[in-house]
Amino acid sequence: MYSPVHPVQQGDPLRIGPYRVVGRLGAGGMGTVYAALGPAGERMAVKVVHPAHASDDEFRARFRREVQLSQRATGPFLVPVRDADPQALAPWLATPFVPGPTLEGYVAASGPLTGARLYALAAGTAAALATAHEAGVVHRDVKPSNVILAPCGPQVLDFGIAHALDGTSVTRTGVMTGTPGWISPEHYRTGAVGPQGDVFAWGALVGYAASGRLPFGSGAPDAVAFRVLSAAPDLDGIPDDLRSLVEQALSKEPSDRPAAAELSDTCTQLLAAQATTVLFPAGQQPTLPADLVSTHWDAPPGTGPAWPDPPRRRNRSRLYLAVGAAAVLLGSLAGALAAIQSSHTAQGQAPAPGSQTNPAAATAAAQESAPQADPAISSPPAAPAASQRPQPAVTPSPAYTRKDDTQPTIDEWANARVPATPAEKAAAQRLINDAAPVLAGQQYMGDTVTVTFNPTAQTMFVTFGPGTYPEGRDHHDDANWTDTVRSLMFGSCTEAQQTFSNDITWPYGRAVVIYRESMASPTITDYRDATHPDNCRV
Repeated sequence: MYSPVHPVQQGDPLRIGPYRVVGRLGAGGMGTVYAALGPAGERMAVKVVHPAHASDDEFRARFRREVQLSQRATGPFLVPVRDADPQALAPWLATPFVPGPTLEGYVAASGPLTGARLYALAAGTAAALATAHEAGVVHRDVKPSNVILAPCGPQVLDFGIAHALDGTSVTRTGVMTGTPGWISPEHYRTGAVGPQGDVFAWGALVGYAASGRLPFGSGAPDAVAFRVLSAAPDLDGIPDDLRSLVEQALSKEPSDRPAAAELSDTCTQLLAAQATTVLFPAGQQPTLPADLVSTHWDAPPGTGPAWPDPPRRRNRSRLYLAVGAAAVLLGSLAGALAAIQSSHTAQGQAPAPGSQTNPAAATAAAQESAPQADPAISSPPAAPAASQRPQPAVTPSPAYTRKDDTQPTIDEWANARVPATPAEKAAAQRLINDAAPVLAGQQYMGDTVTVTFNPTAQTMFVTFGPGTYPEGRDHHDDANWTDTVRSLMFGSCTEAQQTFSNDITWPYGRAVVIYRESMASPTITDYRDATHPDNCRV
């Protein structure tokens, strides 16, 4: 459940600023996180930026600005930025090391949170957001892996740092950043980010903590985005009083969501209702979120990962003495072994176990010592071997059973998953490789292609788009549209036919091309006109 502290690797720094590196805590989109000791022996997590980011002057400016903002956001549920050097050759920042599992790790190992612990998580994370928003800091990447279930309560990591990494914002290059399932609808639509986007992610976070499920499911990023934009979240299993808050936080429109401060106040009241008169007499219940969380927080069991001792430089003279002593010891052992061997030879003793023996002699001795069967006792006739019995011929049934006589649906596409089996992964890569040249020559076509699979519908989905059409135009104005779609459809079906026609275990006989004009508007691309039955297994 706890992330281990890994040993340092070749090329890792021994020191980062004033901090002495003792291990690795992990790596991510920003860089590498090291376990380190401060000048007074305090345990720290030091994050060093990837060289690719460090060489970008614009990134350095964003990083410096976000570090300064993050240092202003302090509170009982925030992991503060204690130190940083944006001007270093490899920019870094340092935060206190927080023991405890992430929410993601805990739910995966032990299941959803319940009772006071759940309400404490909701109240603490909402309070963290409220504190940061008041300081002008937006997280941008609230998700279970950024929440630590520490002994003192939930702790939120990396406030503002996602903004520094957002160098390929959708508003700049058309590339979506963030983690699918935790991205707000307005971010998908326009690239907008702000406090209300954090509130949306908070709703998904609490829903996940209470149910163990992602509110908008998992799978291909396109399908998750479509559900975020158009589907209702799965909130089964959330207590009713908390569910109403989560529903509001997950509203499609930012203006319909409560502010983080409002969520903090309401969750604090709900947490107070979890108190018992045994703990506090009537009228003496704490009202501050920090006091309530510390009172009702039941920290997950465990002591956390072992913290290694810092590497020490070995004294060279001691090393020489150790090598000399080892040589003397080995020489003494060699002399003793030689004396023993000579003694054995002189006394005519058998060689020690492990020495070579005559296999034939050993086999003969074993046969002589084995008991002999009495010929007067007859043995029952042996039963015929199973392989000699006639077996009925079995004609295997193909895994693909449906006929291509049903119109595909967007729901089937939304419920498709990313390639999982080796065969699916191989087929997807081949389809992507074949599709790229088809799209590359089209003036208005995007060249991003994903391949997903729906085992229930026995269907492969090839998704591409959005296109880069001029203002006021769409794919219907593209003279090459039909030919492009047919090429993709025929290529998909033909690939499956040629590769898997003799594999009856391959369950996908229908291929469907999806054009995504935007995250909210996937369309089936003229399936009847583009599909030829000779090219699919039907």
